[in-house]
Amino acid sequence: MRTRLIASGVAIVVVAMVGGCTKAGSSAAKDVTITACTADPSGGKPVARGEIHNTSSEASTYAIHVKFVDSAGNGVGDGAAVVGKVDASGTANWDATGTQSANGPLTCSLDSVTRTAAP
Repeated sequence: MRTRLIASGVAIVVVAMVGGCTKAGSSAAKDVTITACTADPSGGKPVARGEIHNTSSEASTYAIHVKFVDSAGNGVGDGAAVVGKVDASGTANWDATGTQSANGPLTCSLDSVTRTAAP
């Protein structure tokens, strides 16, 4: 698991340098939906899951940054996901595990989405 997170972090840096960071609300962010935001019942790290529908005309790579917030409005960590290639008009699923353990009900929100042309 740790190897995956490290590799994802590297991919995010590369994508951000090539395509720039796009805030939620942009056309790239409109391609991404959150379908589940789940807290670990035993207080472990939360998970956000979602779907990408690539509305661009070419295969694209997506880097997704999610914020986790508890019921009191306190930030309880971040999560990141990188999906290497989503074909034009294609769909893909993603999941992002939070960086911190959290108890109780949570909400998840997109902080940023980067979409770049896939090689």
